[in-house]
Amino acid sequence: MRCETIKKKSIVIYIFTVGTILGVLSIFSDIIPYQLKDESIFEMILFILGGLMNNLAIWFLLSMILGYKFCSSLKRSFINGGYFAVYAIILYFIFSYLMTMEVQPVFNWAVFLIWIVVSAVGGAIGSIVGFLAQRYNMLWGIPIAFIIFQLIRYGERIWRQPISIVTNIILLTVAFCLLIFGISKAHKRD
Repeated sequence: MRCETIKKKSIVIYIFTVGTILGVLSIFSDIIPYQLKDESIFEMILFILGGLMNNLAIWFLLSMILGYKFCSSLKRSFINGGYFAVYAIILYFIFSYLMTMEVQPVFNWAVFLIWIVVSAVGGAIGSIVGFLAQRYNMLWGIPIAFIIFQLIRYGERIWRQPISIVTNIILLTVAFCLLIFGISKAHKRD
């Protein structure tokens, strides 16, 4: 019983800390200036982290880690992954509004609800895949494929700005580390 309580606390801590970091840092990719001029090193780091966090592959991977490390069943993976993604996207909307302070005359609630539902489904799927990755190591290939697909989809234009270049290199490093992790887990199982 004590172990189950610790696991529940760990899930809550993960959802709130990682979800907050994800939701808040994602905003900075929306405010990256097209031409970099007099940005400080701190601003550059925020832009790089923002570009990294505002990436669907990273959102999926962080949901996957939740299911892999903290969930003990498919049902818990589904619920916790959904909570995680919804929490992060709501923070993204709140802090995005606070950073820009743009008051829009008509807020489209239907669009907001679609974002919430899509985030919940994506977070739930990511967490379920993470839970299943406890048994099937090949599932770590999904975020790797996701990262590579995004880089191919955006083509050469994402290699033109310094912030995008650094973000892409970090994404490729994450993909490589996931490949090593998946292979090492497969060898331990044998």
